[in-house]
Amino acid sequence: MRKIVVVGIGGAGRAGWADALGARLGLPVTHLPTPYDREDRSTTTAEEFADAQRALIAQPGWILVGNHAPTLALRLAAADTVVFLDISPPAAIADLIAHRRHPEPGSHDRLNPSVFRSVLAYRHTVRPRVRRLMAEHTGPATPVHTFTTHRAADRWLDTLPTAP
Repeated sequence: MRKIVVVGIGGAGRAGWADALGARLGLPVTHLPTPYDREDRSTTTAEEFADAQRALIAQPGWILVGNHAPTLALRLAAADTVVFLDISPPAAIADLIAHRRHPEPGSHDRLNPSVFRSVLAYRHTVRPRVRRLMAEHTGPATPVHTFTTHRAADRWLDTLPTAP
């Protein structure tokens, strides 16, 4: 397990969970907004973003976090493991609220109506597309670990070997 894609509903703690996975396995973690957002708050072009991901997946080990459907097939085809955090929208909203009460340094305020709408709509909009892309672009020998609760994801994480 050296090339891992982590996808799932926004607000459910994907980033923090993937960071814990990276620390456990000794792998670098890239959150997809990082290569997409520029310091001046503008965004890269679609081709620049895809090129940045091609450079990342050419590395010998990585964890890439985020759905971004237009380039998900690229990441899935290169992955040797996929983790799908299929947490319920109510649990994701509870996580968003809890995160707001205890924000990380440098985090943006993510409690706005559009974020809540996207979390509530996830299972009807983004989730079917992510599942279709996983079915189409994940190799037959590539395991897809789907977790519907934080507890299940954390238990699986605890079973993994720790990097030397």
